[in-house]
Amino acid sequence: MIKPNDLPNRYPCRLLAGDPTTRQAITGGYACDMLSWAMSRLKPGDLWLTILNSINVVAVASLADCACVLLTDDVAMEPDVLARAADKGVVVFSTPLSTYEAAIALDRLLHG
Repeated sequence: MIKPNDLPNRYPCRLLAGDPTTRQAITGGYACDMLSWAMSRLKPGDLWLTILNSINVVAVASLADCACVLLTDDVAMEPDVLARAADKGVVVFSTPLSTYEAAIALDRLLHG
């Protein structure tokens, strides 16, 4: 378990949007780029790994109440999408790692 606000200190990522101090702890992860699939499987406490960067990611993350979104492969979001994420309380990070590498690093972080 790790708090989202501690993630940049312990994981190769940077904060793009949102206030990570307001989110629940990260207790797991889910990697998926199909919005409908992710929406039906994300759980509160999950860190969602994806390369998707649209406004729909913000909507799914908000509905699923996941801990945060991690954009892999250095994917960025447009400023208006990041502003919407912040407005909705969705925390978004970006990492240079591939989705595969990011999932392995998250597992190591959470489970040693």
